[in-house]
Parts: sequence; C-alpha cells; structure tokens
Amino acid sequence: MEVSELQRLLDTTPLHRALGLRVASVGGGGIVLRAEAGPDHLVEDGGDYLHGGVVATVLDSAATFALIGATGTDWSTVDLRIDYLRPAPPGPLEIRGAVIQVGRRLGRAGAEVVAAGGGPVLASATGTFVRAGQDGSAGT
Repeated sequence: MEVSELQRLLDTTPLHRALGLRVASVGGGGIVLRAEAGPDHLVEDGGDYLHGGVVATVLDSAATFALIGATGTDWSTVDLRIDYLRPAPPGPLEIRGAVIQVGRRLGRAGAEVVAAGGGPVLASATGTFVRAGQDGSAGT
C-alpha cells in the first residue's frame, strides 16, 4: 500500500489524529510513523515523560500498519508485549514497525520508538495479529 492510502486509514481513528501520527515511509515489510507527543500525553503525576499508554498506542499502531502496508488487508491485535526501556520525553517521536511473519490467518510484527532525530530506543514491542474478519471483528 502507498503512504497516502495508509495515512487515510490511520486518520480514521481519532486517537491517531490526536497523537499527530503521520506515515513517513513504507516498504520492504516495514513502516516509519512520526508522532508529536505534547503536554496532554504526559503522566498524571506531573512528570516530564509520556504516559505508557501513549507509548503502547504508537507501538501497536506501527506494528499493525506494517502488516497492513505489507499485505493490503486490515489486522487486529491479539497480543502485544511491550518493553519500556527508558522514559519517553514529549516532543517528536519516530516509530518503526516491521513485519516478522505473515500467515493466512495470523501475523507477527514488531515496533520500536525513538525520539525523532535519533537516540536510544525508548520502548519496543512484539505482537501477534489476526487478519480482519477472521476472528469475527471488523478490524483496526
């Protein structure tokens, strides 16, 4: 799938729009998303780092959209394992998703998030996904 079509699909979800998720590139079984995390995405205790749910959302989105981009079909998350490696600061983020394996019914994909412009990996995830309609769901 092309960047514009993936962006259109990404924009159908209000949460994706609120995070400013943008498709930067797609190809070769992978995708790069960019997000702009701001003050509304910080932890509740007044800390200066992103809420874990925000990090989980961008990782899940990148892994799912890597599969969508590679197959042209919608996928839903079955299981997602996340490793939070460092506190994620607010600001621009880069999230890289990659397909690990695609089957007729199930797929595996991973993702990692870094501060835009480089630096160490802040969090990573690996997940199992089911093709839309194969579990009775409508999809992403």
